[in-house]
Amino acid sequence: MFYIKKIYVMIKFIRNSFLSLSVVYVFSACEMFKIDNYEGPDATVRGSIIDKDTKELVETDMVNGSFLRFKQLGDEWAVGGFLDRVVMQNGEYQDKMFFAGVYSLEFLNCNFYPHKYDTIQVKKGDNVFDWEVTPYIRVKNVNIRQEGTEIVATFNLQAGKPEVRLSNISMFYSTDIYAGEGFTRFPLGGTSFKQSFSPAVVIDPAVTYRLAIDLTNQTNKTNFKYKRDYYFRVGAIASVSGVGTVRRNYAPCTIINFNVSQ
Repeated sequence: MFYIKKIYVMIKFIRNSFLSLSVVYVFSACEMFKIDNYEGPDATVRGSIIDKDTKELVETDMVNGSFLRFKQLGDEWAVGGFLDRVVMQNGEYQDKMFFAGVYSLEFLNCNFYPHKYDTIQVKKGDNVFDWEVTPYIRVKNVNIRQEGTEIVATFNLQAGKPEVRLSNISMFYSTDIYAGEGFTRFPLGGTSFKQSFSPAVVIDPAVTYRLAIDLTNQTNKTNFKYKRDYYFRVGAIASVSGVGTVRRNYAPCTIINFNVSQ
């Protein structure tokens, strides 16, 4: 009888302990959900990067292109943290999942002279911020066309400021609008589609540059074997001191429908 009573007491103790732990867990879980019950994003931030002289969009690469760095001011979670927002290929940007508040803003790793703003007020709802900037290089008077067995690009360049030098020019292509350094679908054969300058050279706006893709090259025959639209784009990269990472400047895409059997 003594042992039976002892076992009963132990079972009752275990059951009561389990119930107590369950209650503690439930209240802890409720408290946890209560703490994490923050409101969701309540703002949209969008706008354009605009050449202050030409009023045209400053195009960039979709990958490794220009980006905006926001830092929310006054929030403990934001100390030492940043919100990086990529500028789209055409020079526009948009974020539909933003939080209203006061931010600082920097332009980093760009193809234009960097800016920094100490305070930007983002209100609930739609916020449009257009920024006028000075690109390192303007790619002008672009003409991309098929000439016999070549895709030829001719163009001029203009420096954003006198200290800008030219390091490289190149023609890119893709099967969609994202032609550029990060989205060239296939490697191009030959060497006539690009040119590097070492040391970097002064930019003369009177010089007409010429680049070409040789369609008789075996690699290029493979790349352009289908009759369809292809997107071509000319880009130039500057050499500028004291501005950090420099990204490539571009002209808008040119569409050509062809294949090499034409």
